[in-house]
Amino acid sequence: MFRSLALLLPIVFVLGCFGPIGDPLRDPQLPDDDDDDDSAAGTDDDDVAPDDDDVAPDDDDVAPDDDDVAPDDDDVAPDDDDIAPDDDDTTPEPTVPVRWIAMGDTGEGNDDQYAVSAAIQTLCAAQGCDFVVLLGDNFYDEGVESTTDPLWASAFEDPYANLPTDLVFYPSLGNHDGGAGGTGLDMARGDIQVDYSAVSTRWNMPGRWYKHSHGNVDMFAIDTSSVFFDGGFLCGECDDNSADQVTWLQNEWAGASTGTWKIAYGHHPYLSNGPHGNAGLYEGIPFLPYVSGDEVKGFLESNVCGQVDFYLCGHDHSRQYLQDTCSGTNLIVAGSGAKRTDIEGSNPVHWQDTDDDTEGFVWFEADGNTLTVQFWNKNGTMDYEDILTK
Repeated sequence: MFRSLALLLPIVFVLGCFGPIGDPLRDPQLPDDDDDDDSAAGTDDDDVAPDDDDVAPDDDDVAPDDDDVAPDDDDVAPDDDDIAPDDDDTTPEPTVPVRWIAMGDTGEGNDDQYAVSAAIQTLCAAQGCDFVVLLGDNFYDEGVESTTDPLWASAFEDPYANLPTDLVFYPSLGNHDGGAGGTGLDMARGDIQVDYSAVSTRWNMPGRWYKHSHGNVDMFAIDTSSVFFDGGFLCGECDDNSADQVTWLQNEWAGASTGTWKIAYGHHPYLSNGPHGNAGLYEGIPFLPYVSGDEVKGFLESNVCGQVDFYLCGHDHSRQYLQDTCSGTNLIVAGSGAKRTDIEGSNPVHWQDTDDDTEGFVWFEADGNTLTVQFWNKNGTMDYEDILTK
């Protein structure tokens, strides 16, 4: 037995030099955690699986913040001023057309007035109408005596009863509206027509002269009957009216009027090929106070000509579109709303009605910088058209 032990002791001594058998912590294939890169084969976590800072960089390294990867709205999607310019940069504000009828010398209550009204009804249904301007002599032969005068029904309300109730009339005054044998010297007769504005929703006449605006159109109703007798002893009120109109118009031309299109209208013509003729030579009589229309001529030349695009009038019962202008203002006579008289003068024209049986009216449309002018007759036929731009 002792011999056996003696034989084993050298073996144990040798094995002890190499450490315990099978100790995994000392296994040369799996060094312990403290054994660094020097033992090579099995590195600790710092060597094999680096921490987040080594393998998976933080957000700043791998996924840049919004400023780096997805720029803000100013960089990727510019604001409205950069991508979709405002209305001033791309498309102008759309304009709304303004359409109106002009006619004078209507106050007869006869078949021709009704025929003209029927033609207006048809045209307005087809092309549109916003209002009507009347060019004087609204009631023959001496105007109305009160706001209940039967002429209101027979010469205005009834003939136009077929037209839409919201189609408003803006009248001016003619010599027959002022009574006194049709001369116009009875100013009170004309004032009654102003008063009727409080009675009828269809009749809008705020004064003997006045302005009304529609879209880009400024309209100026002028009392030429007062002007006709200005400067004489027959009508002191006429002098005041004329002076007040001058002040009013000069204020408009100084900046109060801002319409793209400016239209003035009254009763007496500046130029006409009808029997009354040209202002300053009315009835073919020169220099005769009042009768010749010299006051009308001077008033229009000083206060209307060159300030408006058109001057519309009646007095002569025909339709004329004169070639000659007054300082650039176009001239139209449209006094055939209920009756006709001959063409006698020789002023050059773009067009005029030479048929003694064709009462009618003029239709206008202002659409932005374009103005359309159409001459229509009582039979519903368009006789002439012109288109102006500015």
